[in-house]
Amino acid sequence: RTPTFPAISCLLTLSSLRSYTSSLNSSFFKKNSPLKSKNYFWNGFRRNYLLTSMGVEKSRSDQTLRLVPKHLTSEKDVFCNRELNMKQIEAIGFDMDYTLAQYYSSFELLAFEGAKNKLVNMLGYPKEILTFPYNSCNFTRGLVIDIKRGNIIKMDRHKYVRVAFHGNKELSSKERKKIYHASFMHTSLNNDKNFVNMDTLFSVVDSVLFAHLIDFKDSNPEKIPQPYDLLFNEMRYCVNMCHNDGVIKDRVAEEPEKFIMPDHEILPMLRRLKSEGKKTFLLTNSLWDYTSVVMNFLYKEGGGRIKGESSWLDLFDVIIVGSCKPNFILQSNSALFRVNTATNTLTNVIDEEVSMDHFLNESKVFQGGNWTHLHKIMKLSSGDRLLYVGDHMYSDILRSKRSLGWRTCLIVPELENEIKTHKDHKGMRKYVNELRARQYDLDEYTDQLRLQILREENGAKAEHLNKELDTRMVELNFIKRTLSEEGKKFHKMFHTYWGQLFKSGYQDSLFSQQVSSYACLYTSKASNLVSMSCSRSFRPAPDLSVFDQLLDNSERVVEDLRLLRDRIEQQKTV
Repeated sequence: RTPTFPAISCLLTLSSLRSYTSSLNSSFFKKNSPLKSKNYFWNGFRRNYLLTSMGVEKSRSDQTLRLVPKHLTSEKDVFCNRELNMKQIEAIGFDMDYTLAQYYSSFELLAFEGAKNKLVNMLGYPKEILTFPYNSCNFTRGLVIDIKRGNIIKMDRHKYVRVAFHGNKELSSKERKKIYHASFMHTSLNNDKNFVNMDTLFSVVDSVLFAHLIDFKDSNPEKIPQPYDLLFNEMRYCVNMCHNDGVIKDRVAEEPEKFIMPDHEILPMLRRLKSEGKKTFLLTNSLWDYTSVVMNFLYKEGGGRIKGESSWLDLFDVIIVGSCKPNFILQSNSALFRVNTATNTLTNVIDEEVSMDHFLNESKVFQGGNWTHLHKIMKLSSGDRLLYVGDHMYSDILRSKRSLGWRTCLIVPELENEIKTHKDHKGMRKYVNELRARQYDLDEYTDQLRLQILREENGAKAEHLNKELDTRMVELNFIKRTLSEEGKKFHKMFHTYWGQLFKSGYQDSLFSQQVSSYACLYTSKASNLVSMSCSRSFRPAPDLSVFDQLLDNSERVVEDLRLLRDRIEQQKTV
């Protein structure tokens, strides 16, 4: 397991193969081989013995190992949290917005500007609001908005608040701990109305506008007398209105190329899934008129029609628009309507019709409905035979996993920047990790010195121990200061204010925990699935507890310890 993400790519590397073989029944080798070396896999004889026992000719065993390339993590990897055999998947479904279709920041700007205008012209907010800039780089996904206090916070997996902003102003450590000192361990953030999770990239619009409103309210309380929570709800109402009244979607329909990113791998990916016998479906909250605009653009930019296809509709067995997720997943009594794509009109569907073989002959585009309709139409034997690909942590991933047992794949576009930054600054990451390891060793060593001093009480040995303790405490305090400075520098390389998406301090972030718990797979783009076959078996990295990691570290020889000490000494001199 890497320190970056809750899982690594399931491709087998030589190091993971070594771990695998060390977990095999060693008594088998002791009984069947005369060699007693602990490191039997890397011993030439045992390596050949293992491969020949697997049916590989002894003369070709070395060549066989060389022919297996070592996997290098890339921005297009599909990461695995839970074992998944694609052969067992009967249907693969996709969300559209921020999943199949990725948007430029100009798309979010439409919502931002539209919401400002509605706040001023519909709800009577001060005209100064119209001057607010859209500084989307100030916030990121995975944060939590505390609407009662006007704060935006980042938590670790224990729900401890590590970073907090009031509006656009960062709270000091003292201010933050005064407000959030108590743990959120017993608070369900999905059910508490005072906290709003930023579950999708589009949530950045909410955080940017809310932060500006908080700053303006604090400076001009007489102009915005509303409490923070009412301020957020009115702002959120205006953003939603932009989706419903055409402020966003009409502009996208006029010039889709200005707002939608083309992706030339989407069509090959969908075509290959169908060619390998998988059922595919589109499940989106967008209505038919907007869905057709976006999908027609992706289809045209992706190369368009090929032999045997009449339109993008041929890429899916079923299309369900206006699904109203998460209610589509949570409820089983919502009515299903058939969409006439020519006239954009709806006709009611009788539930009994859904199970009939000829049900899709008339049309395969529907609106509304619920999960029972989808399962019947797709003729699924169970929910775990379905893989759903989406970007919204709650509506697409968490709820479908908890309620229906769907297998899930989360789209995390931010992964590209996370992986690139780790690669570009791997020396810095290694240095920070070595400092952490040294700090751990010194903490333990100084504690043992204290215990020895207590036992000795007086005498020359006690004096020597006290001197040693003083020396080591100086080193420990220096490492703590250095680690604090270097750790902050490293985290800011990912995001100036919020650091790594998957980390909060040195703990996994709340977002990282949610990804680990509810996303079977995750990747930066839906089209990355083009690199897998439908016979692929995804396997996660072994779960490592703190106990496991410390055991591994205790057996590890730190080759760069001398370099670390030299670097610390240089910093002391400076």
